[in-house]
Amino acid sequence: MPQSAIIVRDGEDNHRLLTTDRDTGLLFGPFFKEGVCFLNAFGVFDNFTVAGGISKGSRATRRGRVLHNAASALLAGINRDADLLCYDYSYGFANDPVRHGGGQTISIRGRSGIISTRPKGFCTIELFDSNNEGGPRIAEFIDLRIVGSVETDTSGAVKVYRRKAEMHWLETLPPLLEFLHPRLARELVVEHHDRAS
Repeated sequence: MPQSAIIVRDGEDNHRLLTTDRDTGLLFGPFFKEGVCFLNAFGVFDNFTVAGGISKGSRATRRGRVLHNAASALLAGINRDADLLCYDYSYGFANDPVRHGGGQTISIRGRSGIISTRPKGFCTIELFDSNNEGGPRIAEFIDLRIVGSVETDTSGAVKVYRRKAEMHWLETLPPLLEFLHPRLARELVVEHHDRAS
């Protein structure tokens, strides 16, 4: 299973946080603000490029309190949504028995939109306001994981299906917080390693 690593160093002491691709992907979920805050606090994108990804030897320096606060907020968000995040989702339409993943266009209550199962752990519908002069904007957001089923304009009801999936944040974040807690006032070095073993 591919893994990435965030290593937090305090002189000779360090803590290695290993994350699977799926766990990392959860941080990018729509309206899951704790994930983006965590990535920013840990400097994951400080040395990131679209062409090269995370550069070899990528580092950031952060105060322990900033890291601890971001990891605490992420753990609270994961705990809050754990019953949703521990599944991968697909969807199907009443007029078509095939289950779908990925994304496709959809129409609900006269609004066009997109249904998507990306990243894994999420299944959402974004409906757009097409009367906006500056281009389409999100008029309504539906978390299909919670509502379960919505009537479409052309394909009958769209229903969500779920399959159990592994999620490791509840096991990996507490040891990170333990490492950070006595180091709140210190400047720590955060290293980022893509596909670490």
